[in-house]
Amino acid sequence: MFGLVHRRLPFQHKGIYSLKKAHQWAFAIALALLCIVVPVAAQDTTLTLVNPVGGQIYYTTRDTIVIVRWTGVDDTVKVRLEYSPDDGRTWSKMADSAFGCQFAWNIRGLAPTSSYVVRVLQLRPPGAADNVIYSGHGSPVRDAWWSPSFDRVVSVAADAHIWDAQQSSAVPLVVVSVPRATYYSVRWSRDSTKIYTGSDDNTARVIDVATNTVSQTLTHPNTVSKVEIDPTGLWLFTKCDDNRVRVFNLPNTLVRATQSAGSTLDDIAINADGTKVLLCASEARIYGRTVGLPLAYAGHGVGVISGAYSPDGTKVCTVGGDATIRLWRASTAVQLWNVNDPQEGVRSVTFSPDGTLVAVGMSDSTITVWNVATGLRQSQFGGYSGAVRMVAFSPNGSLLAGASDDNFARIHELATNTTIRNLQHNDDVKVVRWNDEGDRLLTTSNDGTARIWQIREIVLQSDTSRTFSISPPPPAFARFVATGDTIDIQAFTTITVSLEGAQFLELSQIDSVRLRFSYDPSILFQTAASLPLENVINDVIIDSNGIRRSRQYFEIAVPLPLVNADLLTVAFQGTLGQDSVTALDIIRVDQMGAGPGMRVETRSTPILVRGICRLGGGPRMYTSLGTPLSVQAVPAAEGIRVNVNLAESGPISMIVYDLRGKNLWSSTSTVNEESARFVERIIPRDILSGVSVLNVTTETQSTSTLLLEGTR
Repeated sequence: MFGLVHRRLPFQHKGIYSLKKAHQWAFAIALALLCIVVPVAAQDTTLTLVNPVGGQIYYTTRDTIVIVRWTGVDDTVKVRLEYSPDDGRTWSKMADSAFGCQFAWNIRGLAPTSSYVVRVLQLRPPGAADNVIYSGHGSPVRDAWWSPSFDRVVSVAADAHIWDAQQSSAVPLVVVSVPRATYYSVRWSRDSTKIYTGSDDNTARVIDVATNTVSQTLTHPNTVSKVEIDPTGLWLFTKCDDNRVRVFNLPNTLVRATQSAGSTLDDIAINADGTKVLLCASEARIYGRTVGLPLAYAGHGVGVISGAYSPDGTKVCTVGGDATIRLWRASTAVQLWNVNDPQEGVRSVTFSPDGTLVAVGMSDSTITVWNVATGLRQSQFGGYSGAVRMVAFSPNGSLLAGASDDNFARIHELATNTTIRNLQHNDDVKVVRWNDEGDRLLTTSNDGTARIWQIREIVLQSDTSRTFSISPPPPAFARFVATGDTIDIQAFTTITVSLEGAQFLELSQIDSVRLRFSYDPSILFQTAASLPLENVINDVIIDSNGIRRSRQYFEIAVPLPLVNADLLTVAFQGTLGQDSVTALDIIRVDQMGAGPGMRVETRSTPILVRGICRLGGGPRMYTSLGTPLSVQAVPAAEGIRVNVNLAESGPISMIVYDLRGKNLWSSTSTVNEESARFVERIIPRDILSGVSVLNVTTETQSTSTLLLEGTR
């Protein structure tokens, strides 16, 4: 098992070794066996995304930084990180060379959606072995087109060939069954069933891919130098060197319409749905698919060399022999703006996939990029030494390819305004066409080859998360509640202030709150608190009934928990009875922290104090204004004048009793007296005899005084 070779041990020889020696050897062998390390299973080398994995909700205020983590590669290995807001349909770069198996992703400013995914990719740079070369034509390759699945390519020279998009070869997969001629243009139908060609034998052909046979032969009076097919594969537009465009409604081989350029026809282009065709000649003209008059775009002084439709079909850009670039409204032929090349002129034009930019290949060996909305130049790329005959944006609009007469195709990155690849043929480059991923570029050249260049890095392995959400935070909420009680006068109560209904407080980023309280100190006397009171203020207020009331205010700062909890307690003694009602009101909540905060509610339960006001030890039992009910009796000519000062605006009753408890006299207050909080009465002399008792009672207190007959 361990690969040990059997060998006679020394102590086996002629008995010259002692038993002790034999034991030593046995111990040494056992120790060697213990030191053999059993192989550990190799570490998993599969690149795996461990955060996010999907299902998470990241809130833009709390989770401004999301830590992306991965495993399966050494922490020195650099990876690319990308994110998609639409479940993988489009991707944006997060980091190009992240390492350390984690990356801090700043999500601030990203649009909220629940369709985000992240992927991690281990890449290697492309090399020469990743490029594909087709060398089987033997004459200039004037055009080539990707199959709809991008796994094959059709190219045309003196013949037409179909190639494997992954394999270099001099022998095509299919030699297309067409006569030898000079083929100038080729297209592949979107349903992959047909290929269309134009050639100098005055013919446009439709080839059935499945059977490799010509299904339609469309004869012309001169060379067919360009073909265009609509998305349905039924409407074919042919550019003929007799300066006319012919429209065919396939499979019918009869010409549906013949559109005249009026002069030398340099180029044609169709809109996205194939309902309009642009003719570039001495002027630009747009025709429909049937017979009719054109919409003319007059303005170029020396003819129109090339033109292009915007992706949405609302605009047309044309470039002219007068060295101008002109943007038009497609439906009206109204010119929106024009600029001119101060050097030699322009040769080719295309719109970006989103329609916001237009790129122009120049005769002065540059490519210029223009803002469609403003007509201002946004970028310029040089490095060429010949005219740029074709320009093409990558599908996501981040890269721009140019084909030049200097034997090079070049790749430019718009974000950095740099040239990132120089792709060399051995003669003029005719065509540049991107695949759907924007990582490979198809080119053709007069050197007799078509090539596919690997533009982006090669993905060695990758992993993609499930969908997760980036969202604005849900509103945090907190309700601060003070309990109530029912006590007798002079009794004690402890009021608890609690946090209730807590929601998403961790998102509020509030560390603590300062609670401001208010209560009636004439009804309650504050005796203790679990936390220090701050900013204690005594005041008098006028209530909604116009009554003056005593108020005490204080503040308490308390750390904010993230869940429902008791925060603090305040102890009181009841000082004013007769069913007096107050509460420990929470009148303000100040939030302290760096976050967006929370929505706050407050609620206080009433505190009812029962009993009759009286004086005693401890806190004084008094009215809400801190003044007692006072009665003054003074002699008067008619009897005894009684002056009653009320602490509160409310009804009173006055009753005079004799010592036997007999009711001798009574009176009540009027509304005006209650408002004035002063009552004056004359107790007639004739009802008094000896000693009597005057009892004055209000809603909150009562008092008595002796009336002596001699007082008068």
